[in-house]
Amino acid sequence: MFKIFLRPALVALGSGLLLAMPAQACSTCKCGDYTITLQGTEKPYAGRLRAAVTSLWREESQGSGLGERRTEEWRSTLGASYSLTDDLTLAAELPWVRNRVSDGNLASQTAEGIGDADLTAWWVLYRSGETVTQHLAGLRLGARLPTSEQVRANGRLVDIDAQPDAGAWAPTLGGWYRHYRFPWMLSVSGAYYAYQDGRQGFAPGDAWVATLLTQYAVSQTWALRAGIDGRYAGRNQFSGVTDPNSGGSLAALQAGVAARFFHELVLSAGIQVPVWDGLNGEQAEQESLRLALAYDF
Repeated sequence: MFKIFLRPALVALGSGLLLAMPAQACSTCKCGDYTITLQGTEKPYAGRLRAAVTSLWREESQGSGLGERRTEEWRSTLGASYSLTDDLTLAAELPWVRNRVSDGNLASQTAEGIGDADLTAWWVLYRSGETVTQHLAGLRLGARLPTSEQVRANGRLVDIDAQPDAGAWAPTLGGWYRHYRFPWMLSVSGAYYAYQDGRQGFAPGDAWVATLLTQYAVSQTWALRAGIDGRYAGRNQFSGVTDPNSGGSLAALQAGVAARFFHELVLSAGIQVPVWDGLNGEQAEQESLRLALAYDF
């Protein structure tokens, strides 16, 4: 698991006011379907075991002026997947999260710890070709588990925005499709998250995420990737009160590269840039950066 070594000092100014402010909980789903990183875009086969580490940096804000709340997130996720058969793959992911929340009054909070885990299963329901597979499609089932730590500062829980995760259980349901025609590959996936109540009175809105990804192999080693990610989420609630600066729609373009070394090691890097939003209230999301390392045993 990648560790985040950058440790900015906490700003104490205004911390008393910060603790009294109502939460403006940020989105619990990132834009797009990132299980593709762990699942891989290669054709599945029985006995395939993959370990992966993914590091993500992202930033978003809610509100304006003195009421603005800005969140910086560093997330490193350790994952493993195993194909029981050619048609069934099981996977688990556990993140380590560091959040820094800064307010318009210069107060801030920082917390880091284990986030909410994801368990996922992929079933292949359609496969074309007996010798050369060109089309694969299937179903995705899973659940997000409330495994995140509850972080305290000076004996008090930090705001839910700064906590590593919401601590909300969420069953997920989705589907995926992939098309192979070397040197091209096309992947489409989507999933629905049905969030239950989280911690500190926080109730995340249900979310739909989707990704359209295309990959072009420059050689047997290097490939270029491009695509579009989407998300729609309902408004969050805090202690029964709806947060007006939460939920809505977002679309982002992604671009990156992938490289394979020694046939088993895959390294990928990319950037995601928001290009359209129908977000509710006063919200803004910045570009996000992602680095992933996967190894097939």
